Amino acid sequence: MRSTAMNTFVTAVVLLLAALNSSAFVTPVRRANRGLSLSTSSSLAAAAAADTETPAESAASLSSSKDDDAKNNDRLAVLLDDSLKYNTNNSSSTLVTNLMTLRQSDPMAAESYLEDILSIVATSSNRMTLIPRLSTRLSRTARLRSMSKVLDVSTPSADQGEAANNDEADDEVAAGRRRRRALAVLLRTIDKESSSGGTTIIRQIEKMAVKDAKQEDLANRLPDGLETPKYDVVARRIKAGYEIRNYEPYSVCTVEMKSSVKANDEKRTKTDSKVSMPQLSGASSFGALAGYLFGKNSQETAMKMTTPVLTTNAGMDVEDASSNGDTKEMSFVLPSNYWNEDGTARAPQPLDGSGVRLQRDEGGTRATLMFGGFANKAEVKERKAQLLTLLEGDTEFVMSDGAKITLSQYNDPFTPPWKRLNEVSVKVTSK
Repeated sequence: MRSTAMNTFVTAVVLLLAALNSSAFVTPVRRANRGLSLSTSSSLAAAAAADTETPAESAASLSSSKDDDAKNNDRLAVLLDDSLKYNTNNSSSTLVTNLMTLRQSDPMAAESYLEDILSIVATSSNRMTLIPRLSTRLSRTARLRSMSKVLDVSTPSADQGEAANNDEADDEVAAGRRRRRALAVLLRTIDKESSSGGTTIIRQIEKMAVKDAKQEDLANRLPDGLETPKYDVVARRIKAGYEIRNYEPYSVCTVEMKSSVKANDEKRTKTDSKVSMPQLSGASSFGALAGYLFGKNSQETAMKMTTPVLTTNAGMDVEDASSNGDTKEMSFVLPSNYWNEDGTARAPQPLDGSGVRLQRDEGGTRATLMFGGFANKAEVKERKAQLLTLLEGDTEFVMSDGAKITLSQYNDPFTPPWKRLNEVSVKVTSK
């Protein structure tokens, strides 16, 4: 009897502490000077409508909301918390829809919207908790802290982000931009997940992020449902971490990353597709290829997306390649019905002046090294050097004369770094 009473008392105390730990968790957080419009963000939070609103109704309220900042932040926090817990009201879809709507109409407003969410997440790092390791099932603060951990894993450092690709100075503005990009990717990841076995969605994602950050089982990160060039594994160098593959022929659409077509050329606008790809250098090259593949071609035919995106002379600047009398190119793989010998002739032809051309890759034997995370310039240079060093000690294969290092990136721009698959490869011949 006494034991039962004691258990009841302990349970009540735990529940009370959980309630105290999770209540009033939304407090205004002053933003650092990141160049965002605070007046814009005051109306953005209203985009996160109550769970009775449809995404369309919620998006429509972006410009009409008259609520004060505190109330808007409360509504946004409720949506965010439901998304992190079990997403019973499909709140994550509302968050993503609001973000997409803003990006199309007002990119700066979209950045402020992301900043509002980050402000809510930041409260978890600053609040004292009565039970530090309280379960994410019981505590809003625990859920926010879990989200903060995932963001830490997902946000590239200065030498991994745009500064690494574009030689930009790293400062608070750049750091904030990287954090917001990581948040946008995480919101999409949350929207794709569903709760399993009573575990909260954010806890599931945190476990995946920590595990996958170790870069184990990289081959399992290959996207489902997308065609990719076929190959057989000739030899696996398990301890060294690379393998020798024999590829079958396939066809690609290619653009030189230093194009003679000017950015404001009318012909270029015919094929460029607006694609946000911050992880890739040569975004305009990516846009030209995406435009061709998605229907901006002579037949106005949209083709299926494939994987990977290929970049030759990877790890080199465009200027360095040019000074060596070479070129740096980006390619998309064409669908498999264009892989035979006359495939490039039968495929929809690029528009004149687009800079896109079609060609057939005869395949062959390649040494390939897989890695995860962001494939920025510094990372690719390191992996390139690693692969070439490993090949020097290979007893069966040697790098072919004049062979170029190729970077393969398999995932879409909205894939978090701990789920990404990249490869560097080079043609080899038998000794």
